[in-house]
Amino acid sequence: MLGRALAKAFETEEVITWDRDDLDITNEAEVMEHIPIVDPDVVINAAAYTDVEKAEDEEQLAAKVNGDAVGFIAKSCAQKNIPVVHFSTDYVFDGTKQEGYLETDTPGNPLNAYGRTKLLGEQKLQENTNRFWLVRTAWLFGPHGKHFVDTMLRLSEKGELKVVNDQHGCPTYTKDLAQAIFKMVWEKSDYGIYHLTNGSPTTWFDFAQEIFKQSEKKVNVIPTSTEGYPYKAKRPLWSVLKNTKRPLLRNWHEALKDYLNIRDITHP
Repeated sequence: MLGRALAKAFETEEVITWDRDDLDITNEAEVMEHIPIVDPDVVINAAAYTDVEKAEDEEQLAAKVNGDAVGFIAKSCAQKNIPVVHFSTDYVFDGTKQEGYLETDTPGNPLNAYGRTKLLGEQKLQENTNRFWLVRTAWLFGPHGKHFVDTMLRLSEKGELKVVNDQHGCPTYTKDLAQAIFKMVWEKSDYGIYHLTNGSPTTWFDFAQEIFKQSEKKVNVIPTSTEGYPYKAKRPLWSVLKNTKRPLLRNWHEALKDYLNIRDITHP
């Protein structure tokens, strides 16, 4: 989902896209061989193990993809001074800071396996290169992937849904995020840690309400607590990422409208 959005955002440049069949990023030897041969101006790693629930049972595999592989990419790029863009998540925090997390806040005590493996990736990145843009983002939606918006629209046929109303975050449209990354790389922003999400914190419950409002679907959305929802993996209740270093992205309501217009064309 994010990889395709990035390829579109960088379409004015020469873009080489690799999937798992082209490069196994968990294989250090392959990574050390492939990247130097191409010798790109920048490497953008949009690969991740993102199934939060399944990661509870497959933490070792998730750690290879989200952690070790990031270190291999960073190490390979460092040998030729190639900068790296890597994506992380609000889940590296424990979700107790109600006012939101700054780029300068130290992550720690992730509540689930996914968060622990993404934090490992952040550490591996910084251990192996100093030429990096580490971008934390959250609640992604957009074409070519599984996400909350499409799930809500698919389940809307039931007419009534329970959605948690005590988890706070910022939905992020992959198109907006990808364009922001293009600008960041093109402008050669200072290396370091960035937070990029669409604006205006919300809850999954309010997000769902807006999805149904904009799509003109009549659904009775019932608020429920995280405690009452059958999650295997614990979720942070407060994980708003505050952007203090780059131009702010637009409000997620506007981004959602754009996505739904595109979706109407691709999902007739």
